Amino acid sequence: MARQCKYAAVIIASLLLLSACFGPTGKVRIKTDIDNAQLLIDGEVTSSIGKDFIEIEVSAEQHLFEVKALSEDEEWRYYGSEELLIPEDATLEKQIYTQSKATEKRLRRLALEAKQREADNLAEKVKREFLRRQAQEEGQ
Repeated sequence: MARQCKYAAVIIASLLLLSACFGPTGKVRIKTDIDNAQLLIDGEVTSSIGKDFIEIEVSAEQHLFEVKALSEDEEWRYYGSEELLIPEDATLEKQIYTQSKATEKRLRRLALEAKQREADNLAEKVKREFLRRQAQEEGQ
């Protein structure tokens, strides 16, 4: 008898979990300001997203929508997020705007370019001084 009660309890708990999974839903039409990005809902990667609307059905509750992308040259990282309350049996429309941040790769490239400009300036200064001294020696 105790064993049957345990099985019944497991079955009831499973049914409750399944019913929660199939609870009320709503839809969201969503897009972003960049192409080739990833859409995360509550931290889970769900699909790709871009400048055209995509429509997703989700549970009718509060969700965190995040957009993440990396530029083709891998010098910029894009991120945007919105917390949205999805209405039951309705469609919400939203655009998520991203902000860009320079990656380590970009920062290293810019630092290297600055050092190169500094070396070029120093070389030009040495060349001018050499030519000035050479002209001075020829004039004597």
